[in-house]
This record gives sequence, C-alpha cells and structure tokens, in this order.
Amino acid sequence: MGVELLLDPELAELAAACSAAAGVDLARLLTTAEDRELTLTHNAQPALLFTGVALCRLLARRGITPAAAAGHSVGEYTALCVAGAVSPERAVKAVVERGRAMGEAAPPGTTSMTAVLGLGPEALCDTLRDLAEVWPANFNTPTQTVIGGTVGGLERARDELQRAGARRQVPLNVAAAFHTPLMEPAAASLRGTLQAAGWREPAMPVVANLSAEPYRDAGEIPGSLVRQLSSPVRWSDCVRRLLELGCGAFYEVGPGRALTGMMRELAPAAPATALSSPEAVERLE
Repeated sequence: MGVELLLDPELAELAAACSAAAGVDLARLLTTAEDRELTLTHNAQPALLFTGVALCRLLARRGITPAAAAGHSVGEYTALCVAGAVSPERAVKAVVERGRAMGEAAPPGTTSMTAVLGLGPEALCDTLRDLAEVWPANFNTPTQTVIGGTVGGLERARDELQRAGARRQVPLNVAAAFHTPLMEPAAASLRGTLQAAGWREPAMPVVANLSAEPYRDAGEIPGSLVRQLSSPVRWSDCVRRLLELGCGAFYEVGPGRALTGMMRELAPAAPATALSSPEAVERLE
C-alpha cells in the first residue's frame, strides 16, 4: 500500500515534507519497515496518519470530499488534518511525539488491552467499577467495548466479565493500555506539542472522540486531544452524531476495515466502504 501511494509524485513530495518536519522516514515506514518496527507506536501512528491523508487527497481528485469526519484514536488527527485544522507536516510531528509519549507512559509488558464482546457498555462499566487497574478504553459498538489496564487488572476482570455475561474476550496485540488513566503521564508530556501545533477552525464538522460533538473552534482542539489520551474513545456516540449531522454514507480510509465492520451494527442502513489503497479509490464509481 505504501509503495503505491509513493508512486504518486504529489504524495511522495508530501511524505518527504512530513518526514523532514517530524524527523521520521515515512517512505521507509510505508515500504520496507519490518512488522516489529510498526508495532512501535511512534512508527505506526505517523504511517497511519499519512496513509489516511494521502487517500483523502486521492478521493478529492475524484471529486469526493467529506461532509463531516471523525477518527478513532489517532485517526482523529487524520480527520482534523483533512478538515484543514492543521497541516499534514505538523500533524505528523504531533503524532510522532504522541506515539513516543504513549510508549514511555508504562514499562513494556506491564499493561495491555482486551476486546470484550457480547456485553453492553452499562453492564461492563458496572462490572469494572469495583475492580482496580482496569478501565473501559473504547466504546466501539453496543456489543463491543475495549478495556485496558495492567496485566493483573485485566486478569482479575476476565472472570468477572464472564460472569456478567460477556460472550468472548479477545486480548489485543498492543504496546500499552491506551485511553486509560495509565496514559496520564503521556498526556502531560504531549500538552506543549499540541498547544504549539497551530490549529485552525475545521472547514467541516469533525466529531471529537472525547465529547462525541463537533469542535466549535480551534481553541478547544489541543485540550481535547490531550484528554483523549487518557479517556475512552466514544466511537459509538461519534457515529451516532455523524448520522445526526446528515451523513448517509461512510468511507474508512487507511489500512484495515475494522471501523467498516462496526458500521453493520452502528448504522446498518448506511453504505460503508473501506478504502486502503489507490486502487480502491480508483474503483469507486
């Protein structure tokens, strides 16, 4: 996918500019980096952001522009960038720092995340309320919530969640417990970087992970993104808000199709398409 994007002269030039601004080699991350390198958050996040922005530029060439946007976790930076609220160069620099801060917030191997399936968010929160070192991290759909915490906290939660009615629990291959209070050190260290990123008012509604409401002005963006690091992603509410804003069809840009799969539960009547490559964009009618 990265090779295909960088064959486009405009996108290759953009990747070089972002690399110079952020001190990373995006071309290598997108083409020849090994899987173990891309498991590191400070490598994965700029690659994800650039891929999403690049695919949106290809969509714009086809005359397809979003009426509103939202992004899951680091995807919120992509949404803000596509909405003109920040330059790609500054966005990539911010997520490189974000990834480093998140990776340093907890010792390796001490924290993780688990997807809990078949248990509603209210029942899940009730179950976790009296447990230590484990929290809801992503409210993805009414039947899928991701939790995060220490390894011990997740182990203690497993039996309690099963007793509460969870149908399945899937450990995730992640570096840490993102979007939980364990990320508060990362949030504190990222604050200065985000405040200096030069935010502008988005040209279209961008629904925030934190509030599930569109940003009203540029001034609230950095504070929301700081708090996002240690707060749960309210994805189900974000999609509901996009529907209320009048969105009737959805494109997921970037590698994978997890969000597109969620749309079968969140908005079954709305067409949802995953676009992960220039070829996929070209195939659109």
